[in-house]
Amino acid sequence: MDNSKVSRNGNSISVIGPLLDFRRFLSEVHKSIMNAGYTDIVFDFSKCTSAFQSSMLAICAQTMRYTNEKILFELKMPEVSTLSNLFKNANWAHLIDSKNYMPSVFRGHTRIPATQYRTANEQQRAVNKIANTILGAIPDLKREDFAAFEWAINEITDNVLVHSNSPIGGLVQISTFQRKRKQVEFVVADAGLSIPQTLRDGRPEILSDTDALDKAIREGVTRDKSVGQGNGLFGSYQVCSESRGKFEINSSHGKLFYDESRGLHIANEVIPYSGTLVSATIDFSVPHLLENALKFDGKKYKPNDYVENHYETGGEGEICINLLNEAESFGSRVAGTPIRIKIKNMIRIEDVNQIIIDLDGISLISSSFADEVFAKLFLEIGPMEFMKKIKITNSMATVKSLIDKAITQRMSTGM
Repeated sequence: MDNSKVSRNGNSISVIGPLLDFRRFLSEVHKSIMNAGYTDIVFDFSKCTSAFQSSMLAICAQTMRYTNEKILFELKMPEVSTLSNLFKNANWAHLIDSKNYMPSVFRGHTRIPATQYRTANEQQRAVNKIANTILGAIPDLKREDFAAFEWAINEITDNVLVHSNSPIGGLVQISTFQRKRKQVEFVVADAGLSIPQTLRDGRPEILSDTDALDKAIREGVTRDKSVGQGNGLFGSYQVCSESRGKFEINSSHGKLFYDESRGLHIANEVIPYSGTLVSATIDFSVPHLLENALKFDGKKYKPNDYVENHYETGGEGEICINLLNEAESFGSRVAGTPIRIKIKNMIRIEDVNQIIIDLDGISLISSSFADEVFAKLFLEIGPMEFMKKIKITNSMATVKSLIDKAITQRMSTGM
């Protein structure tokens, strides 16, 4: 039974139970401002029990658009402490009510808070941060699968800057889920021109919003070939469907949804969404599923990836990791976990012969960090593979001693 309720009392919009219908919520915001004439709006989430990043990113994007138009917003946080913490950590609280809530300082390696980008440089920094996080969050990641994911998120975020004319730029957020399946969900939202509106500029034969979304995931469909090839949404949809994930687009009155069990559905929504919201879930549980996901004009496409652009040295089969750039702290086991996963993922890259771990500038690490990164890796891949693949350079004597001791202790226990 749906126990979710969205209601408005004057300038206050409240959510009781789970937030399931972001369109209804935004409709109440629109009526408060445009019909009732309020210039200060209260979002009362005190009785809200759950909220998902796709719905919240849509709300954040529209709130920021109204903020640019001099509308003030106040956020009442959920009484459920875990949800209240999520609002802060995911950066939703700050994006809605920057006066009362600071930007998120969350530094975990399984989630990237909602991030705003307005320029090509900001977009590229956001994509690089996401790619770096995935390398350290998903174990046993295959390079072809990783490259397809990175391509998809780069294309979707870039579409915002190229096509939407959004006054706030775009918002992007990512979460990883590993308990049952190795899934990554990323959401991109804007508050600009909708897909139906932009496609109709170059394709007047498109008569409905649902038809526009159907065309949007077809190969080569774009409003203007001189601007782009029209493969971003098509390729991203292919990546999600090939990996047995999910894909959803909300734009104007149109809603497109795909998952493996229900297939592809396109529906007309009564309440429009002023912009575009894309939610994509990619499943890395089965390796090599994405090798052939990116095919254009019948030809397999192999994109450059983050590893090639940031770690390959130019030497044949050589990768260099400057450890100083990989963590803010070298004093805990938690800080070491994503680094070990990243190194192990790079070892699995077929054409990598050696990984150089440069410790230049690191004067001290904790024993737990040394154990988590180096000793566990030594045990997991074996002594021969470790000595063959891993080369540690520029280590101070104290750091080298801690690494050696951690490896010795780990090997003596065999755990």
